[in-house]
Amino acid sequence: MLGVSTALRSEIAQNGREVIEAILDLGLEAVELEYRITRPMLQEILPLLQKRRVQAISLHSYFPLPEEVPREKASGDVFSLCSPDKEERNLAVKYTIQTMEWAEELEVPAIVVHMGKLSGEGSMAALKKLYDQKKIQTEEGKEFIQERVKIRTRDGQLHLDPALRSLDKLSGEAEKRGIFLGLENRYNLHDFPNLEEFKVIFREFNGSMIRYWHDLGHATAQQNLGLESQEKLLANFGHLLIGVHLHGCRGYDDHKAPGAGEEDYALLKKFLKPETRRVVETHHRATREEVIKGLAFLREQGVG
Repeated sequence: MLGVSTALRSEIAQNGREVIEAILDLGLEAVELEYRITRPMLQEILPLLQKRRVQAISLHSYFPLPEEVPREKASGDVFSLCSPDKEERNLAVKYTIQTMEWAEELEVPAIVVHMGKLSGEGSMAALKKLYDQKKIQTEEGKEFIQERVKIRTRDGQLHLDPALRSLDKLSGEAEKRGIFLGLENRYNLHDFPNLEEFKVIFREFNGSMIRYWHDLGHATAQQNLGLESQEKLLANFGHLLIGVHLHGCRGYDDHKAPGAGEEDYALLKKFLKPETRRVVETHHRATREEVIKGLAFLREQGVG
C-alpha cells in the first residue's frame, strides 16, 4: 500500500485536519503520522481515523511531538537513543515507547525510528562544498572522505553500546505489543548508525521486532556525496526491510517529489515485498502537481 507522510504539510499547517485534507486531495487515504504532529493536531486527526476516512500505515517516532519540545524544534532526533548521556537516552526510550503505545492504539504495525547523532556537522558542509565543486571523485575529495569516515568510525564506538542498551529495552516492548521498529538509514555522515553499526545491531537483535527502514532519498544523497552506497545497504539489510521512504533527491537536495532526482527505483524494487510499507516523504516545497506526477511515476515504476 502506498501512503504519504504528514511531513507533506505538517511543518506549515495550522491544524491536523489541514494536513490530512492535503493528502486526501492527492487521491490517497494511507498516511504516515510523524513527529511534527502535536497533540492538538492529533486530536483533530483522530476523528478522521476513526471514521476510516484515512488509514495510518506507519508512525514516525517521536509521535506525537512531546509537549516539552517546541514545534519549531520537532525532530526524530530531538532525543538520542545512542547518547552516552543516560538521562537523554531515557527520554528517547520513554518517547519511543509512547510512539509504540499510539501504534498499538491505532492498530499500526510499524514505526520509524531515528537512533540519534554524533558530533561533526562541519563534515557535511565540507562534503557539500566538494560536491558543488565537482571534487567528490578527485584525489582531494577521496582523501577528505576517507579521513572523515575514519574519524566518524572512531567516534561511533562511543555510541554503539548506549544504542544497544536502548534497543534492548525497546525490543522487549515491541515484542509485547507486536510492533515492528524500523531503524532508518540517515542522511548525514554524523548520523547513527552507519552500515557497520547496523550490522552489529541486527546481529545482536536477530529474530526480534527490530527491522530496517530504507530511506531512498537519504541513500541517494549519501551515495552522491561519496559516502555509503545504496546497493550495500540493501544487499546487507534488504531481507529485514519493513518499509521505505520515497522522495526525490538530486545531488544532496532531497525530499522532492518522487522521480524528480537521481533515485534508483530499479534497485529498490528488487527488495520490495507486497507487505513492505511504501511512504512518500515529500516536503511542502513540492507543489501538488509535482507530487501527483511523482505518484504516477511510482506506479509506472511498479513501486507505488
